[in-house]
Amino acid sequence: MASLPPNQAAVRLLDGFLADASTRSLEELLRWLLEASPALTGAEVPRTRRLAILTEALAAHQRGDRLRTKLREVWIHESAVRLLAETGLPTHGTLFKESLERLVDRLVPRHESSEDLYVMLSRLSLTEADADWVESLPAEALAPWAALLALPPGLLGDATRLVAYRAAALGITRELLTLDDEHADGASPFLRLPPAVEALMAAPGDPAAAARLAEARRACDTTLVRVHRGLEARGVSTDVLFRLELLEALFVRLDDLVRTVTGGADGRHLAGELLRGSFRQRGVRSLARNTMKRLALKVTEHTAETGEHYVARDQAEWDATGRSAAGGGVITAFTALLKYIIAAAPLAPLVQGLGAALNYSGSFIAMQFAHFTLASKQPAMTGAALANALGTREDAERQVELVAGITRSQVAATIGNVFATIPVAVLVVVAYRWLGGTTPLDPEQAVHSVHSVHPFLSFTVPFAMLTGVFLWMASLAAGWAANWSAYRGLPEALRNHRGLKGTLGASGAARVSRLVEQHLSGIVGYLALGLLLGFVPVLFARFVGLPIEVRHVTLQAASLALAAGSLYGTEAFHWGEVAWGALSVVLIAACNLGVSFALALRTAARARDLGPRERRRLAAELRAAFAAEPRRFLWRPRV
Repeated sequence: MASLPPNQAAVRLLDGFLADASTRSLEELLRWLLEASPALTGAEVPRTRRLAILTEALAAHQRGDRLRTKLREVWIHESAVRLLAETGLPTHGTLFKESLERLVDRLVPRHESSEDLYVMLSRLSLTEADADWVESLPAEALAPWAALLALPPGLLGDATRLVAYRAAALGITRELLTLDDEHADGASPFLRLPPAVEALMAAPGDPAAAARLAEARRACDTTLVRVHRGLEARGVSTDVLFRLELLEALFVRLDDLVRTVTGGADGRHLAGELLRGSFRQRGVRSLARNTMKRLALKVTEHTAETGEHYVARDQAEWDATGRSAAGGGVITAFTALLKYIIAAAPLAPLVQGLGAALNYSGSFIAMQFAHFTLASKQPAMTGAALANALGTREDAERQVELVAGITRSQVAATIGNVFATIPVAVLVVVAYRWLGGTTPLDPEQAVHSVHSVHPFLSFTVPFAMLTGVFLWMASLAAGWAANWSAYRGLPEALRNHRGLKGTLGASGAARVSRLVEQHLSGIVGYLALGLLLGFVPVLFARFVGLPIEVRHVTLQAASLALAAGSLYGTEAFHWGEVAWGALSVVLIAACNLGVSFALALRTAARARDLGPRERRRLAAELRAAFAAEPRRFLWRPRV
């Protein structure tokens, strides 16, 4: 058809449709129409001009009446109900099932009826531009097709009923009923929706029926607002968020159908939404984007709540952060020692990796219960806190002061960790020499440890940046755990658990509840961090063959002290190499803190829909404030 002039191609296609009046023939007509550009070119839109050519060809065709009859018969096929009620709307009630089915549909063909209008529309590979073109069509271009394309009231009514019943079924799922604290289960406004739609479909022009449906819709909207508030007060799940997104989309479709049935719209907006929905229905990323963004928002909100505790706003908080970090540094010295013992043991790779992960996780969790601080945990938490402040549009000075408090906190925690772990590690070496006449590391281990962290002769910097990614991932795990606990009401459930109260008593159950409320998030985050730091390097190095390592600032400072202490007094000890190692510790700190903070800030900012303008504005204000007073960001606050 591409080689024929448009008017001849239109006649040829109409003749073909007359010979084989089917959905396939209708699809060929539509494909020919869609070949033309929907964008304005010169003084006209090529596709609108092609539609005019098709209109003229139909009007001039010698069997035009027969053609119109056949076109109408194909168009009002019973599958039009599915086209109206399902196009662009997920068919499953969970994100996982819907995503899996869409993924399989993209990879594996599915046999469906060739006469199904819904299937035909999905084969056209429509875009947003196609939907915009339909919605912007002038009335004079559509007028000749109005009677031909008008769907019978019966089909429109059936589609409207299907959408209404599906919305009602979603609205009375247990999760949503639980979040509606105003209505009893049997009094949910979603139950009033189908009868109201039935009444309006029976009498589309009845003002009383229209008012009844409008009242039911307002009640449903009010309930949805209340459900969203319930989600704000507690955690969320992907399934609940997905169902809410689907429910809101069903209401949009229901309103479009009702306006079309009652004559409140000419159908262009509905047609545009169908085309737009057909385009979006093929994607997996678009399906999950809104749901995952809202889930990320709740996760980062929980993370930000933790991050607020890591901001050194005054001298007392600076001092407290340093003391807490010093405790973490003491524990880390023994963590590093145990790391070398596990690495030297004749263990299978799987056991060695799990042993390293258990070593890290156990040490980190001990810090959690001792209320000690691990410096590198802070950036991901405080990045979420900063994004939260940006999302609330606090004034610029408060945002700058928050950043200053965050950076001061990082400096205090890093100093506390490093300057506590190094002397403790040295004391460990002294104790080894005094008690056993040996060193914790043999010469080969010690030399490798010193050389492997050289800032320019090793992959220390990229490994430190990778560790920053692991720190960010661990913060997400901590935020997810807090969200999950809040969603299930876990502390309250444990406090009232009959079995727990029967075993430990009411006071014991209350203590378990408090422990979960205070420490579950931290435990999960530290377990994830320990697994990433301990097992991932072994997995890649021993199973995959990629020499991946981690570089954690506090662990590396302790390791360097153990290695240098073990070499001290031998020919292999060189102060220059130790100095390079010390410089590496500084670079590792910058990479750990910078990468994890940047990723956490980016994740939280995207979850809150913060644009680049907000970030650029904050960056400019921070540069000016830092240039005016660097000490404000790097050292103990003045009185």
